[in-house]
Amino acid sequence: MEALQMLKFSLKKGRQLNFTEGTGRQAELEYMEKLMTEQTRIPTDMTAYLSSLLSGEGTTDDAVL
Repeated sequence: MEALQMLKFSLKKGRQLNFTEGTGRQAELEYMEKLMTEQTRIPTDMTAYLSSLLSGEGTTDDAVL
């Protein structure tokens, strides 16, 4: 049933379904580099950063370099 809904949606929108899009080596490397960049950012406002961690919200782009 779900496969039929996906096919119907793709036909309505005039798009092809591509389940392998983004699974190439280059796409994976770009994704890993993006993750590393995000994980190694240094917060500029440490108080705001700690508050965001304690409140359960994420960091904002304003609080991070």
